[in-house]
Amino acid sequence: MKHSRSVIGRSRRRSRSRSHCWYRLPARIISLGAFRTFLIIATTITTSIIKTTATSSTMAHIECGVYLAPSSIPGAGLGMYVGNRTIQEGTAVTDEDILIPIIERTWHNEKHLTEKNFLWDEYIWNSNIFPFTEPEIGLDLLDDMQMVSPGVGSAANCYLTMVNVVDNDIKVSREGLLNDSPGQGAFSIYHGRSFRATNEMEPGQEIFVNYGEEYFGHREHIYGILPMQDDFDAADEILKIAQSLTIYNDGIVATAEDEDATDEDDETVREEVWDDLHSVIKDISNNPYTKPSRMLNAIPSDPSIAKEVLEDGGGGTAWQDHKRSIRALEWLEEHGQCADNIGVGKSTIPDAGRGAFATRFVPSGGLVSPAPLVHVGDLDTMAMFTEHVYNKKDKLVPNRSGAYTWQLMLNYCFAHEQSTLLLCPYGLLSSLINHSSGENANTRIQWSEKDRMRHPEWLENPIEAWAAEYHTGLQFDFVAKRDIEKGEELLIDYGPLWQDAWDTHVRAFRFDEYRFEQYLPSYELDELLLKEDNDLSFRLRTEDDRDYRLDGVQLYCRGWYLAKYGIEMQHWTRETPMCSIVRKLGKDSYLVRIIEWIDNSKDRRSDYYAYHQKSPIIRGLPRDAFFFEDLPYARDIHQEWAFRHPMMIPDDMFPKIWKNADNEPNGRTFLEFVKRALDDEEKDDEDEGEDDDDDDDEDEGEDDDDDDDENEEEEDNEDYQNDEEEDDDDDDDQSDDEEGDIEDNEDDQNDEEEDDDDDDDQSDDEEGDIE
Repeated sequence: MKHSRSVIGRSRRRSRSRSHCWYRLPARIISLGAFRTFLIIATTITTSIIKTTATSSTMAHIECGVYLAPSSIPGAGLGMYVGNRTIQEGTAVTDEDILIPIIERTWHNEKHLTEKNFLWDEYIWNSNIFPFTEPEIGLDLLDDMQMVSPGVGSAANCYLTMVNVVDNDIKVSREGLLNDSPGQGAFSIYHGRSFRATNEMEPGQEIFVNYGEEYFGHREHIYGILPMQDDFDAADEILKIAQSLTIYNDGIVATAEDEDATDEDDETVREEVWDDLHSVIKDISNNPYTKPSRMLNAIPSDPSIAKEVLEDGGGGTAWQDHKRSIRALEWLEEHGQCADNIGVGKSTIPDAGRGAFATRFVPSGGLVSPAPLVHVGDLDTMAMFTEHVYNKKDKLVPNRSGAYTWQLMLNYCFAHEQSTLLLCPYGLLSSLINHSSGENANTRIQWSEKDRMRHPEWLENPIEAWAAEYHTGLQFDFVAKRDIEKGEELLIDYGPLWQDAWDTHVRAFRFDEYRFEQYLPSYELDELLLKEDNDLSFRLRTEDDRDYRLDGVQLYCRGWYLAKYGIEMQHWTRETPMCSIVRKLGKDSYLVRIIEWIDNSKDRRSDYYAYHQKSPIIRGLPRDAFFFEDLPYARDIHQEWAFRHPMMIPDDMFPKIWKNADNEPNGRTFLEFVKRALDDEEKDDEDEGEDDDDDDDEDEGEDDDDDDDENEEEEDNEDYQNDEEEDDDDDDDQSDDEEGDIEDNEDDQNDEEEDDDDDDDQSDDEEGDIE
């Protein structure tokens, strides 16, 4: 913001005195004096401006702790760097990040969508490396769930031999939201992912996280044959052998009878031998007829660097790029952007969960956070179908004509009401910036400068021309609409469509219709278990109370406690079996029944089975022996009533050439009419691809020579609906059967009540058997 400066001259107060006489100065002298005054003032102002600019630049270096800038790895795009600070070993490098699950995307998606590139695949993490994720969809399906880590997990690159940070443990919580909050299920419960330094890190050093060797092993078509740690070790041995040959050659030169030979000549010969040996090794590595070798690729292309890394403290070939990975702060200030203006805390917005807060003062128009964008060309990729049917091959498939919801990731992406495009930002904590309408918003989005974007030309090309690209190319900047003070929550306006959708959701939200009044997820129940037993606010349910499974959770007993009682675990399906509490015996003592479940279900969505048989009863288990897990698909984010809507991009910054969806909602929500536009596009794709059905089936190696999978699913959905209609015709008979079953159940219950009188004796007998 430019400020005008005005120079105010001091006025001389002229006093008349009898002892003084005033003479009028010549005009020439007055002009010279005025010019001299002007030079002095101009010099002062210029010097002040220069000092202010220098101070501002210096202050940026002093304040910024993390930069987002081009990576030191060629072709890797952007990376993250330490700012103007030294980070001690074990210290957190960044504030905590969130994790957003993407669940069974390929199973839910149409075939024409799964065949398209999904750019998030380059940024997601396997969910099985994080705790608390197994209950999300069940152990059997855990491989079908990935985690988006939109902060350091997405922005930082990986150099396997120079990994310098490691994960801290993540946390799971609803951030204090009450059960009746309409925000339940609208944001991720996974948070607290931060990274700490494995060694001391210096200013300007690039931050490298560990993707794992498997990541690069599956992407040789992108990154080539990259060396792993063992390959670098082998390369070191080869170079040491080559180095020993130069030393041997040095001895030959030293014993030569050439009296004119000098130490300089000896050094020249050594260098020539070293260069020749290095050249031979690299020639073998680059020979097109030689099988690609990770080990040979580990040898530096520059012989001087190869020699350097073998010296004491050089780190070996694994550290050949270490120096290059450290940038000057001036370079980072010029080519990068400060990325740690945001911290995390509990939002001041009701029902919003966590929020983003300014870590330092940000002036009006200043950068709050850079946000590279992961593009998703088809919003329909995020659809999730909540109804399932069996096809003709007895395979469970989505009922695409039934109810559906959306991946949670949708809430963290931007969209436009006239487009099928999603743009999902990543960067340090920008995903936590919450909504506030109109003037209450202190932050806005704008396109980054073109020289900061990898593909600014995409802004002028239709979506289909670049949506399949397997790398990012666009970027938003979050900028301050006004001065933002340190500690102030950062808020943007998600748009009127989002606001309308949220207001509708709040009015329609009825928690008592969705959940039991006393519902708590497993991670909150486990926290309550850690409290003292005399805390009357939490009581473990017994078999006489409401079954935990009705609320989507299951009680377990820890295996090592059972081992103390001589219970063998081999015949159970899990090392930690399910259990139920018969009754409480004392302050911290429970009578517990171990449950063995029998697999009598084909439900792909559950490793919990249709019925069970009850097994031994154990006396005296303490609270520490218990823990809870959520049943698959029971958490809030999977429910149809959970709020879903993307943030909306203002129309004045959205390219017209990207508008590919009909803008006539006809009373439906944004997501509904965009879904309809995508369904029309899907039908067109199916018509064009009918001739390729047989080839697709052969490639998949299945026996579907005559039918396309998508057509089968549509037929199955029709069959499913027809079956439902046929079932309606038999309702009376079914009702009669049910009434008969009810009578039988009542008889069974009466029998059970008669048996209840003998429960204590039976329990004592069973306990005696165990003892």
